[in-house]
Amino acid sequence: MTPVSLRQCRINGIVIVVAGFIWFLLLGYRDLIDPDEGRYAEIAREMLNSGNWITPRLNGFKYFEKPPLQYWGSAIGMALLGETNAAARVWCSGLGFIGALWVGFVGSRLYGRSAGYFAFLFLISTVLYVGMGHANSLDMGVSVLLIIAVGALALAQSVRHLPTQERNWMLLAWAGLAGATLSKGLIGLALPGGALVAYTLWQRDWALWRHLHLGKGLLLYFLIAAPWFIAVSYENPEFPHFFFIHEHFERFTSDVHGRTKSNWYFFAVLAIGAMPWLFSSLHGLIKPSFSWRAEAGKFEASRLLWVYAVFVFFFFSISHSKLPAYILPMFPALALLVGENMSKRKRFIADGILAIILAGVIFIFFFWKVVDTSKIGKSVSNLTLFRPWIMAAAALTGSAGIFSLRLRHQKNLAISVYALCALLGIQMISWGYQSISELRSSRAMAVAIQSYLDKNSKDNVEIYDVNRYDQSLPYYLGRTINLVGFTGELEFGIKQEPKKWLNEADFLPLWLNSEQAISVLNQSTYNRWQQQKIPMLTIYENPRYIAVARR
Repeated sequence: MTPVSLRQCRINGIVIVVAGFIWFLLLGYRDLIDPDEGRYAEIAREMLNSGNWITPRLNGFKYFEKPPLQYWGSAIGMALLGETNAAARVWCSGLGFIGALWVGFVGSRLYGRSAGYFAFLFLISTVLYVGMGHANSLDMGVSVLLIIAVGALALAQSVRHLPTQERNWMLLAWAGLAGATLSKGLIGLALPGGALVAYTLWQRDWALWRHLHLGKGLLLYFLIAAPWFIAVSYENPEFPHFFFIHEHFERFTSDVHGRTKSNWYFFAVLAIGAMPWLFSSLHGLIKPSFSWRAEAGKFEASRLLWVYAVFVFFFFSISHSKLPAYILPMFPALALLVGENMSKRKRFIADGILAIILAGVIFIFFFWKVVDTSKIGKSVSNLTLFRPWIMAAAALTGSAGIFSLRLRHQKNLAISVYALCALLGIQMISWGYQSISELRSSRAMAVAIQSYLDKNSKDNVEIYDVNRYDQSLPYYLGRTINLVGFTGELEFGIKQEPKKWLNEADFLPLWLNSEQAISVLNQSTYNRWQQQKIPMLTIYENPRYIAVARR
């Protein structure tokens, strides 16, 4: 290695360390956002405290919508770090950074050191990937485990002439598929499987199927993935139908969860999620490094990655259930395509110009549009507390664009500075959300309730959520609460254990006969109780809900 290349490696290493510092900085600063972060934190908390690692429960009810791998990871984090915001997110955030490092490794093995480095920087600084890497949801875990599988497959097929290496990489790929299945179900097989079939038909690389090590691979896959499915089905005979039929087939083919969006929905998600690398992303998808005309029988890693990214996008586009994070699994593969392209381009300018324009638009909007809050509601006016953080993010975005243009003849440095500024800017938005966290988190209410209980020296006071369920409230209270008149996603679990649930007619006598209890109400229920002169004392209030005590 020449002195110049050695120096460049050291600089790249420093940049990666700085990126890691920014990535994990203030991981627990922002409160958990409802519903997803509160939900998955509470399931892990209950699993840890109950010692039952087989049957997931949410607020005491059986909850079978997803497999348990993330719950296990978060529960271990809580065992080590306590029941904190950071502990709830450490599984997703840790896997997210590992996924970016893995993408960098795969890119360097397939396309060269520069391509891997640029792939890492791209992935670590895109809006959707950074956002989901700091949110306690299932999408980051499954995305990383899938790219481990797809990346290991690409590495294995690239060394078919080295049987031992090929076998080892393929076994890692099968292990990644098992982990993805334990993270979010059958899409752990459907996404890479569908992409592999489409790639084979296009490339006519029939030999690939002889190099998948199907026997050893399937054995490893079932050894890892099957035990939990067998154990949970044995303990809960109702599990297989709900999980495989309701949560997979019905979710994909119907509007059972009410998440219907336009078929064009994910085009907007991709455009926003790829910021501030939109033009590089489009370049990687529209002008990939491979020829559109396939060379039959030859393995081509870039074509496989392209097919996988596009397959993920259109798979969820035709689904009846759509959420922004669903297409996150395409981003690591897209990063590899972008990294390969960047390594071959002399400079990148379009993304820098877009960053400057984006920063200007944000500045103009927040200086001229969100100044007079007298004409908007209280919950919206609180957004002004968020404004300094957004302005800081805009300043960093604009700086990223300016530096990228000024350093355009030093590509490596330009991309490094651009990515670090973008990452820090996105983190500013995440941290700044804490200023308005009461709009989507129950931590402040939990603190008020706990303070009231401590002040009044009441042990084992019943807490009720009436006609609503605040997902993060049990986590911050460190205990389950009683549901009144609400079923929602807990409907299945409530049907299994109906005695643990109350309707409002049965609940009101309990409230009136209680010496002490606490209820969380929405505004309409609170107004109705006032009209009915139901005794209550307000102990906490925000635009979303009101906590009252029975005295």
